[in-house]
Amino acid sequence: MQPEANNVGVEKDACEACWSRIGIDGDRSCPKLFEAIHCRNCPVFSSAGQKLLEREATPDYLDEWTRRVAEVDATAAAETLSLLIFRIGDEWLAIDARCVIEVVEPHRIHGVPHRTDRLLLGLANIRGELQLCISLHELLGIDPSDGAVPRGAGCQPASTWMLGSASSAGPRERLLVAEQNQNRWAFPVDEVEGVQRIPTGAMKNLPHTVEKSPRFCSQAVFSHDDKRVGLLSEIRLFQALERTVR
Repeated sequence: MQPEANNVGVEKDACEACWSRIGIDGDRSCPKLFEAIHCRNCPVFSSAGQKLLEREATPDYLDEWTRRVAEVDATAAAETLSLLIFRIGDEWLAIDARCVIEVVEPHRIHGVPHRTDRLLLGLANIRGELQLCISLHELLGIDPSDGAVPRGAGCQPASTWMLGSASSAGPRERLLVAEQNQNRWAFPVDEVEGVQRIPTGAMKNLPHTVEKSPRFCSQAVFSHDDKRVGLLSEIRLFQALERTVR
């Protein structure tokens, strides 16, 4: 019964609040108002507020917040990642879509004197800017399939499609342009499926031996449309890329 008595007392104090009668919301006849300027600066007002915050919570209040907390947990469990899924050789991979600037049709790749090799393919002119082209086949140690993009090959610059466009249907070679810390890179890929929203709960840990492999940049694996997809760690990937141009 004590909690109810406390609540009644607080409500009674609120009804008889001096700030509503002789304070800033009343006739302003309170002798303390001249010194305090406003009722919120008065100890009586502060004490009433403290009592209000310390009152016992009602059962209805506790039940309501219990339901709210449960709803937050359910929402968190349903969180998804926005990932761009693509294929290199026979391997399906994914990367955070926020790292991807665009996906374009194959461009002609020009070799860099004394630098072009199996890893650094050369430069591609994309929208008037030269971008370094890197072979993910070589970087990740993936054997190229019969449909792999040949080194230094490609067609003349053609129309591009931004993420989410429907013009990318069908297994076609593409040039993926990604960026981190204002550094852009281009990767020839064998097929782009597009951006998919994947639940975080679908992510599985990598085998210990694979995780420790220096040439493997994945951080997790998941299943999508009967395909096993490796989620690339953009941190490991871009660190490896930076080492290629030193």
